[in-house]
Amino acid sequence: MLSIPYTKARDIIKKYGTGYYRATFLFPKKIREATWIYYQFVRTADEFVDDPTVQDPTKALRQFEALWENVRAGATTPIFLYEYTKVLVDYQIPREYTDAFLSSMEQDLTVSRYATYEDLETYMHGSAVVIGYTMSHLIGYTEGALPYAKALGEAFQMTNFLRDIAEDYKERGRIYLPQEDMQRFGVTEAHIARAIVDESWRALMKFEMARTRALYKKGVEGIKYLDHKGQRAVYASALIYKEILDKIEGDTYDVFSKRLVVSSFRKTMLLCKALWKRNQ
Repeated sequence: MLSIPYTKARDIIKKYGTGYYRATFLFPKKIREATWIYYQFVRTADEFVDDPTVQDPTKALRQFEALWENVRAGATTPIFLYEYTKVLVDYQIPREYTDAFLSSMEQDLTVSRYATYEDLETYMHGSAVVIGYTMSHLIGYTEGALPYAKALGEAFQMTNFLRDIAEDYKERGRIYLPQEDMQRFGVTEAHIARAIVDESWRALMKFEMARTRALYKKGVEGIKYLDHKGQRAVYASALIYKEILDKIEGDTYDVFSKRLVVSSFRKTMLLCKALWKRNQ
């Protein structure tokens, strides 16, 4: 039986991160439950700035950060924040990773365009890379792992950006495609606003997807630096998320007509593949 904090954390990752949730069952129990708690923390903050039903995202995030500071100072409620602090201590996860993540959430409140990929990388350091670093601590790693964790974190984040282009624009007014890339291929905001899928749009998407696939390739190559008990889960997550790129390509780069998802059956098949390959 799970305690109430772990039950709630499990329900959140099961609802919002189905692919990740399935992959966590390839972790030992202790790492799996710590991952759920961590996911609950980042998802809660992310929802404050991303959920269009939140009336005052800035106020909501500030209140969350205040609660977090109280727990850091010794408070034991809210319980899930208290459990998160225990995870940080147990796995010796640097405080700066949490600070960087919250900084990127704050950035989402004021920044909606990125001039260059380097600018986007700065944002992704907090929104994705430190998550890769944190998971490396939860799993255990040897020297040399973190540059690969960075690549895989960026690959996951770029996949989200490419899949959610329409949603981010319509619901949040954001465009995460670098402006320099859009200009290079002759793509304007009108393409996104009007769901235009022409040759210019396809060329841009092919470019961004090639960059993202290269990040996956590098990230997967570094899984060997993780403790063996966590390799299968990370590999499964990469397989499942990379499949979204295949879905985008299969729909001729139309990310506007529907939200592209990986079926439950396909996720199960990819989990089996990860389990088989990492057992070799």
